[in-house]
Amino acid sequence: PDPGGKIWIGTSNNGVAVFNPADSTWTHTTEQQGFPHQYVRSMACDNTGNVWVGTSGGGVVKFLEGQAFTHFGASRGLAGNRVYALQRDSRGRLLMAVSLLGLQVLDSAGIQPFVRDSGWLSGIKSRSIAEDNFGRIWVGTAGKGLVVFDSSGMLEVPGIPSATIQKIEPGVPGEMWVATTAGITRVSYGSPHNFLLQRFGKEEGLRGLIISTLHVDQQGSVWFSDQIGNVGLIQHGKLAYIFTQADGLPNAPVRCISSSHSGKLWVGTKGAGIFEANTGIAPLRFQALQTPKKLASDNIYLLVSDAEGNLWAGSESGVDKIIFEKTTGKALENQHFGKNEGFLGIETCQDAALCDGQGNLWFGTMNGLMKYTPSTRKAAGAAPILHFEGITLFYKPLEETNYKAWANPMGGLLEGLKLPWDDNHLSFEFRAVDLAHPDAVRYSWKLEGSPNAQWSPLSTQASVNFAGLQPGEYIFSVQASSDGSIFSDTLSAAFSVEEPFWQLLGFQLAVGLALLALVALIAWRRIRSIRKAETAKRVQLEIQNKLLQLEQKALQLQMNPHFLFNALNSIQSLVGAGDTTEARTQIGHFAQLMRGILNNSRQPYISLKEETDTLEQYLRIEQFCQQNNFDFSIILPDNIDPEELEIPPMLLQPFVENAVVHGVSHLSWPGKIELTFSLEAGLLICSIRDNGIGREKAARLRQERKPGHQSVAIQVTRERLDALKNGANYEALIFEDIKDTTGEIIGTAVLVRIPAKLNY
Repeated sequence: PDPGGKIWIGTSNNGVAVFNPADSTWTHTTEQQGFPHQYVRSMACDNTGNVWVGTSGGGVVKFLEGQAFTHFGASRGLAGNRVYALQRDSRGRLLMAVSLLGLQVLDSAGIQPFVRDSGWLSGIKSRSIAEDNFGRIWVGTAGKGLVVFDSSGMLEVPGIPSATIQKIEPGVPGEMWVATTAGITRVSYGSPHNFLLQRFGKEEGLRGLIISTLHVDQQGSVWFSDQIGNVGLIQHGKLAYIFTQADGLPNAPVRCISSSHSGKLWVGTKGAGIFEANTGIAPLRFQALQTPKKLASDNIYLLVSDAEGNLWAGSESGVDKIIFEKTTGKALENQHFGKNEGFLGIETCQDAALCDGQGNLWFGTMNGLMKYTPSTRKAAGAAPILHFEGITLFYKPLEETNYKAWANPMGGLLEGLKLPWDDNHLSFEFRAVDLAHPDAVRYSWKLEGSPNAQWSPLSTQASVNFAGLQPGEYIFSVQASSDGSIFSDTLSAAFSVEEPFWQLLGFQLAVGLALLALVALIAWRRIRSIRKAETAKRVQLEIQNKLLQLEQKALQLQMNPHFLFNALNSIQSLVGAGDTTEARTQIGHFAQLMRGILNNSRQPYISLKEETDTLEQYLRIEQFCQQNNFDFSIILPDNIDPEELEIPPMLLQPFVENAVVHGVSHLSWPGKIELTFSLEAGLLICSIRDNGIGREKAARLRQERKPGHQSVAIQVTRERLDALKNGANYEALIFEDIKDTTGEIIGTAVLVRIPAKLNY
């Protein structure tokens, strides 16, 4: 039994028999009704009420629950597959323009030939059929013009400007409107054999002469369209208006026109869908018909209204039913019928549709004749059955990855899947099965945990990719529906993406501490550097201060007062002796020496030339003052100009004075003092040698004259030399006794090392 209580019986040689207990009737479906094979092997009923029958050699057949469509094909007597035009006559018969044979008639006896044409229409494509108020049948052909059939035979209508008739529509009683490839003709007939023709062409205002379709509405207004896509209106026998794209029409050819009792006008286009207008509102404007769901196709071949005011649109993939709200006229619902819904004709033919007096709809298709029988019983709605087909990670099935343990054998994911931050590209594939409407299944999904966690619009897309997922907890959910109102159970898959190590609290704390340590280290090193620089600066300042103090002491000790007294006393002796010439000479030498000392004392550095000139002046005056004669020599370096080498002033004078006063002044033989300068390894080396009595004897004599006396000038100079070293590793001052071959002291040598300061 099926859900409706009917009993289905499969036979081995007579197809399917169905018994209805409600009225005790039997229905048989055999090869004559289009059943593929008489031998039935198995039967089953699905959750939507459809009955499936397995045959022996004829495949599987699906009987739709609440079946509303009936197919008429070759097995039921149709001469050809294609049905180009339909007309219900006043006798209740259905006239069909069929390929191969011409016209056929469907009545209570089945499908019969239209005998009145005597084969004249055989092999001719008939594009349109109509009946006038005399009960005559008008047929428009593609090549043989317009003919009228009555009980007496066939009559050709003369004067039609083209032999290719596109559409015939009856107007008010006594007239017929004919669309051709050469314009529109209004045929008036006062009697069966008198025809009065009124033509509409370019002179009457038509923009195109090839008329694609024609429709007469309930008010008797004639609507037509040309091959360009313009829609025209004829009222009271005159062309009233041509509607173009400026009035809202699309840039597409119009194939069919239909209207309703409420004043709605619809036009079906090639590739642009359906456009509608309200004839009761001026000015008339067209707009695209908005339906809740997208139509199966925008390529519209036919439009027809049923007895309930619903609009049916035929295309190359079946028919769509559009239901309107009664008061506003807004499209509330639309449903598609194709092969899976029992519409076996599939592709419809242009303008080949009608609604008969019983409310049945008839459609001419490229695969026979289809009849739709309205039923108050509605097929039970059932939600599609949804399942996961696969889950991939970076385009690789999850079962082939390191996370295969979380792949659910029944589809989806097991709980607890945690993905590393860089394994964050997941794809979900899913599929729903709806045996009643397999082509109407749509999917909606969402990803909870993402920034836009909302259900997506219904779509045919059966997979979704999520690339570059951020760390977090996620739940992927998907559901399916065939009609947008009944949805399947929701499938879900939960997973999480872990944070990268640099986003972990421990890592961030470690990095923070490392940064703090680095900042502290940088600050410490900076402070240490500043302190070190300050210390070095302070040391340098202390050294400079000490040098200044030593220089001041050195300047104070540059000239021994005894030397000055002796020099002036010697000059006075010359004056007393009357040797004024020599006195003036010595006074000049003394003045030069004093001027040199004063000039040099104002400079931190003087040239080696200036220093040796001052020493030379000093030695000459000493030669004049001392009782014992001595000679001196000054040897300058050969590898540098003395003018380019700078030294502190009067640095060597104390050592030269010692050589004179404590060395050669006690000799009983001529003394000799030698100053030699050389430049080695960045140091200026000065050697002061004398042939005096030596340091030991000179010290004894000094103690005898002045017990406890210390040479302050030598000590200050030694400190000046140590300060000039500035931390360098060398010995700045060396005293040596000069000995002969027997070891006897025959003089003193002083070695002074000074950092070389060049001034180019």
